[in-house]
This record gives sequence, structure tokens and C-alpha cells, in this order.
Amino acid sequence: MKKLFIFVLAFIFAALPLASCKKQEPMLTADMDIMYIYVTAYGDDWIYGNDTKIVCGKNHGYNKYNTVKVEYYKTDLAEEHGTLTVNQFGDSHEYAYEKVIKRVVFSRLAKPEAGEPVFDKPVIYLYPEKTTEVFVKLEFDGYFTKTIPSYCDGWRVTAFPDGQLIAEDGEQYPYLFWEGVPNIELSITEGFCVAGSQTREFLEKILPEIGLTENEYTEFINYWLPHMENNEYNLIQFLGKEYTDAAKLEVSPMPDSILRVFMVYRSSDEYVQLTEQAFMPFVREGFTVVEWGGTCLD
Repeated sequence: MKKLFIFVLAFIFAALPLASCKKQEPMLTADMDIMYIYVTAYGDDWIYGNDTKIVCGKNHGYNKYNTVKVEYYKTDLAEEHGTLTVNQFGDSHEYAYEKVIKRVVFSRLAKPEAGEPVFDKPVIYLYPEKTTEVFVKLEFDGYFTKTIPSYCDGWRVTAFPDGQLIAEDGEQYPYLFWEGVPNIELSITEGFCVAGSQTREFLEKILPEIGLTENEYTEFINYWLPHMENNEYNLIQFLGKEYTDAAKLEVSPMPDSILRVFMVYRSSDEYVQLTEQAFMPFVREGFTVVEWGGTCLD
């Protein structure tokens, strides 16, 4: 009996180092937070993460831009990791992400899902001092729902001093246009509470103060006013770093001055007191880039 007891103890102590060295794989459960990442692909690429695989853009052409939304578990119990693989015409490229991939949700330029806020009609004007070949890249933390002209890992255009653009498709455009669903939550913490009937007057006053020209703010108002003027009140905030961090803009050659105006608003049935925003004067010097856009939080 004594020999048996010693043998059992020896076996337990021998097994302990092995047990302590073995990595414990945490269980993924349904109550873990679900997050998203977004991946770009082209043409007939295959996109897959872990056990999931989809065709990204069959018969959509070699340079068509696609967005893939990938759902993954976020958990403090596990070291987040995983890979997505892009297989373009037989040439595989793996991209590692520090996430646990769950599944691909959808692909291509997608329509917003119910309840998702949309960065609506951001338009980008380019004003070089002379006719210039310009490359514009937008690193958007989200997925595009529309781009004009087509965004193929960036826009390459010939820009003229009056703002007119000629894209790679040979067509002429007054600006670069994009829309998309951000991967951030937005709220109004300061700004202005404006009666719907006074929204035009307010925008005609505030937008020049921020730095838009008459042509730019007239286009802004023509787009947004029909959505706002019939509300009892509008709570309005112009975002700064929250927006520019979510939609990072790279322009080459580098502009001398850049202005990005992004309005967030929601309707209100009653007046709400907000701490008003103040704006630094914007000075246009040399090659100037101007962008405006907005989103409704209703």
C-alpha cells in the first residue's frame, strides 16, 4: 500500500510541469462583446478568416473596390489574435490581426444596417495653385457605402486651380464624394440648439465663420437644410478630432492648408442648453484642401 501511495505521488508531481506549461485555451461564449474590423479587397478576391470564406467580388472587374466587414469576439479572457487572407488571382497575402475572428458578415460596398449612423456626403475639394496630379487616400475606420469616382485604394486625379477634377476614368468631377458607416459611437456634447425655422440663417452665418466659401457652404446648405428645417429644434455640433481620427485623410502632394468641416445633428422637440463652440479663423494658403460632410443621429 505504501509503495502504491508513493507511486501515485510521483505520478502527480511528474505531471505538474506538463500541466503548467500547457496553454489554456479560453472558451468563446455568446455573452462576449462582439466587435468589427474592415478589410479592403479587389475584383475576384477570396476573403476568409479562420473557418469562414467568401467570394468578395465575382465579375466585378480587376480594380473594383470592395469592403468586407468582419465580426470578431472581444474578450479579456483571451489573447486576441487571428488572420485574414486575401487571395488575389492565386496570389495569397495574409494579414494578421490581434483579434479572434468569428465570421465575415458581408462584403462589397454595402448598404447600412438598421440603426447604423452614416457619414453622409463628405465631399473633398482640391484647390492647387496650378494643375497638379494629386493622390488622395482615406483611411476610414468603418466601411464605405458609396464613392464617386470609384475609390480604388485611393483617388488619383488631375486637379485644377478652380477645383475641377479629372479622374482616372476620364470623367470630370467638382469634388471627391464618399459616404460610409463609421466604427465609432457619436454623441453631441456641445454646440448649438437652433430652431428648425432658423437653421438656414444659422448655417449661413456659422459656415463662413468656420471657413467655407459661398459656393461650398451653399452646396452644404442645399444638401442638409431639407433634412433639418422642419424639425422643432436641431442640436448641432461640428466635430474635430473625433472625425479626423475616424477618417484620416492623406493627400499627396501635401497641401499647404486643409479644412475639414463635419456636422453632427439630431432633432429635438424642445430647446436644449448647450455650451457653444468657438472656431479658429481658417486661412487659405497655397494648395488648399476643403471637406464638408455630416451625419444625423436620429
